[in-house]
Amino acid sequence: MNLWLYIHFPRLQLDTLFSEAIAPTQNHADGNENPSICIVEKHKITQANQAAIEKGITLGMGLGSAASLCADLQVFPYQQKIEEDKLQQIAQWLYVYTSDITLYTHQGLLLKVSNMLTLYRDLESYWRVISQHLDQLHLHYSYATAYSPLGAKLLAETQHNIVSDNMTEIESAIVSRPLIATELSSANIEKLVRIGVNNLTQLTALNMTEIARRFDIQVVNYVGRLLGQFKHPVAFYHPPAHFNQHLNLLYEIEHTDWLQKPLTRLLEQMECFLKLRDKVAYEIQLTLYQRDKSQQQVSFYSAIGDYSVKTWLQLSKLSLESVRLNAPVLAIDLQVVRMAETPANRSDLFDQHSGEISPLELLSLLQAKLGKEAIQGIETSCDPRPELSTRSIDPFSKPTSTQTPTALSRPSFIYAQPLPLESKVEIVQGPERIHSGWWDGNSVNRDYFVAREQSGRWLWIYRTPTKEWFIQGLFS
Repeated sequence: MNLWLYIHFPRLQLDTLFSEAIAPTQNHADGNENPSICIVEKHKITQANQAAIEKGITLGMGLGSAASLCADLQVFPYQQKIEEDKLQQIAQWLYVYTSDITLYTHQGLLLKVSNMLTLYRDLESYWRVISQHLDQLHLHYSYATAYSPLGAKLLAETQHNIVSDNMTEIESAIVSRPLIATELSSANIEKLVRIGVNNLTQLTALNMTEIARRFDIQVVNYVGRLLGQFKHPVAFYHPPAHFNQHLNLLYEIEHTDWLQKPLTRLLEQMECFLKLRDKVAYEIQLTLYQRDKSQQQVSFYSAIGDYSVKTWLQLSKLSLESVRLNAPVLAIDLQVVRMAETPANRSDLFDQHSGEISPLELLSLLQAKLGKEAIQGIETSCDPRPELSTRSIDPFSKPTSTQTPTALSRPSFIYAQPLPLESKVEIVQGPERIHSGWWDGNSVNRDYFVAREQSGRWLWIYRTPTKEWFIQGLFS
């Protein structure tokens, strides 16, 4: 029989949205105590933080009774979509260390343990790795193992919190649970209570054939799956091929500086996603959902490709400095647009310059600060006209031109529009006649010279057929 581990998250929405507010290590500089926060479903308290519990609020309590115990109670409606998205993130987080994971729509993950014990040697080592990795998410959870998915789920939801492969102890713990803790319908539980059956010990002692005849078939199926007597097929989780995560904000954000903290949470998820697949991202896109129902998109680029939170946070901070929000932001969405396999590291172990920033890293920082279009490479073209002798290309890309350099010198700086020559110069080299461009209506007929001003500047000048002189460029 296969051994299963079930992890139950009783306060998943609360932990997802208010992890900082309920963190026990939070320091309150203003001296105020933790706010009392509850999640409500159908006017009943389904989740409550420690501050609310200390004021007497219990799960299942009506909203009116809870409000009478705590005047400043903060109430939020239950949203299953938030918990489903968080379970996807947790599964992706644990997938690094365990393969067979099943998502339960209501606050739980089921892990198949048997196949992983060969890798981790024993159950204790396996649980140590899983629990330490899970603790980094700062979530409240309970857990248990059993030889059936329903058995592990029942024990975890009743806070058994024991990881064991002893079949006798597990079965004893399962049958000691009350019927109210099971997944049997309330109608079946009521019928069983009428005949004196209040827990699973009493139920399993009855003849199942007689139970099937007198009660709903659900009772027999549930008990059979609970004790591992019937097969219980499950659908295993498969990580998505693309990263796209959404985050609802608890408050409106009016300045881009305030986006850093929620953006960090999404970047941490992206890092886990990329590391799991041994990939790096070259372009990510941040979508800002604003109060006026509009969307604003900002793209971040890395020329070298990276997955780390630290690097992308630095690039995003530089890029967001030039972004102006059209309206307050209510939610954000992060998507990886371009990713690829992690490039091979060819750095020399004894390279004395290993701590310096690489050219591609410098390019990423400049593009984030100034914009991608502001940073360009340059290559020569076959057009003899000086204004068109070069063209912009992507930085560090291989030039496509095979033109050989001319015999005469060309300056490092060429004016976009030539300037009139108004100073006295000494001709050093030339002339070089350029007569071209008749095919596109921009004909050029000039005699070029290398000249030197009395102040010491070296100029590239030309003379027109009408004897007018202009400065085309400057030598460095």
